Amino acid sequence: MSQAVNFERVGIVGLGLMGGSLARALRRLDGGPRIVAFNRSREEAERALADGVIDAVAATSEGAVEGQDLVVYATPLDVVREMMGTHREGWGDATVTDVAGLKLPLVREAAKLGFAAQFVGSHPLAGGTGSGYSASSHDVFSGETVFVCGGEAEGERVVAVESMWQALGARVRPIDADAHDRLMVWASHLPQMISNVVARAMAEAGLTVSDLGPGGRDLTRLAQSSPEVWISLLEEASDENIRAIESVQSCLDDLREELSQPSLEGVADLMYSTQEWRSEQ
Repeated sequence: MSQAVNFERVGIVGLGLMGGSLARALRRLDGGPRIVAFNRSREEAERALADGVIDAVAATSEGAVEGQDLVVYATPLDVVREMMGTHREGWGDATVTDVAGLKLPLVREAAKLGFAAQFVGSHPLAGGTGSGYSASSHDVFSGETVFVCGGEAEGERVVAVESMWQALGARVRPIDADAHDRLMVWASHLPQMISNVVARAMAEAGLTVSDLGPGGRDLTRLAQSSPEVWISLLEEASDENIRAIESVQSCLDDLREELSQPSLEGVADLMYSTQEWRSEQ
């Protein structure tokens, strides 16, 4: 990569799949920033240091955010929100962003703390089902969408964060935080929950993963996702998640009714309609 970023000093809190991948991607930039990171597992942080992925390991999360141009929180949503409250005095004039799957709770938290002008919410629609630094990769963001919610942040900070993601090969999509969170319930939360439910039904029927073909493996891939990451997201948007589940339940009820008919014409109509929708670009 030859692009540059507008940050010389970056502090990353969390070196799991997302934080580790961000550090790896930044390291590959020509003239990339100095990276200081804190990770709950000191051993994984030391491994990142030995790999040359980061320049220094912070002893505390506070140490990772002090004196930086950019602070990135790569932890579960509830942890980000808690740390924002304890770190606000250490940010100085840094631009602050994150990679959590919901944005409105953090935009509101930044406003409550009086730092709305510094906070630019980010959500890479990327990653995988692995966890920890060992699951990270330098190309996780390449070609993927990163939502950026500028909120009340200063314009130059929003541009700088967008430029960073673009330098890492991502497609930036500016969006309002409330619109982002509604979209994510359907585009991200619902697939996750459906995958968990299908995996549970298969397990209760006595199946193992070795029994599955490509379709079954694809449908249940998200069932491997980390509950630690997901529970705070699902809790925060519980009402909208329930509405999404009720919509799926209604569709399943209709499907059950159609399957009980002598002709499966209704099932065919369903499959044709979804085939058409899925084929749209």
